Amino acid sequence: MKRFFLLLLVSGFIWQAQAQKMRDVFAHMPDTILNLLTEYNRLDCIDFIENDQEAKVRNRMDGFSILKKLTKDYLSLQLTTSTQVEMKLLSGKDSLEYVALVKTCAAPAKSSAISLYTLDWKKLPVSSFLKTPGFDSFWKQPVPTDQTELDSIAFLKKKMDLRPVMASLSENDENLTFDLQPVNLEKKDSISISKRIEPIVYQWNRHQFLSSKAE
Repeated sequence: MKRFFLLLLVSGFIWQAQAQKMRDVFAHMPDTILNLLTEYNRLDCIDFIENDQEAKVRNRMDGFSILKKLTKDYLSLQLTTSTQVEMKLLSGKDSLEYVALVKTCAAPAKSSAISLYTLDWKKLPVSSFLKTPGFDSFWKQPVPTDQTELDSIAFLKKKMDLRPVMASLSENDENLTFDLQPVNLEKKDSISISKRIEPIVYQWNRHQFLSSKAE
C-alpha cells in the first residue's frame, strides 16, 4: 500500500513537471532572446498569472509587457504595444522537443519572424524545418478560367508592392498559420484582395512543418 501511494506521489510530481514545462522554459530562457525582459520580469509574470492576476511588468525600456496566456506547452506575450510573442513546445522524435518562437510586429501592418530552438536554447536554422509560403500560395485555388477574372487578379497582385505576412502558433495543437496582409491599398482593393486570399496552415510532423496546400 505504501508503495502504491509513493507511486501516486511520484506520478503527481512528474505530471506537475510536465504541466509546467513551458513555464520553466520561459523562466530560464536567456535574456538575449527577448531583450526587454529579465529573468526577474519573467518570474514575476509567471507568479502573477498563476495567481489569477494581470501578468503585467515594467520592462527594460520602461514600458509594460503582459503575459496573456500560459499553458503547459504554449505562451502568448504582449512584449510591447506593437510587438507580440508566441511560444510553443513542439514534439520531436525520440523524446526530443523544440521551442518555436514567433515575434510579430505591427508597423503598422503585422509582420512576423519565426525562430526555432532546442530546449537549451540552441538556435536552429529555420530553413531546415520550414519552407515559408510564397506570395502566390495565398491566392485561393482553383485558379479561375475566366479571362476577366484572371486579369483582375493579376492587376491586384501588381498593386501589392508590400507583402507582409503574419504567422501565428496554435494554442491547441502544433499548427503554424500564415496570413498575407493587404496593406497600402485603397479600401476597395483591400476588400477585393481579402476575398481572394486565404490563410495557409502548416502542420508539425515531429521534425518539420508541412503545408497541405500545393505550391
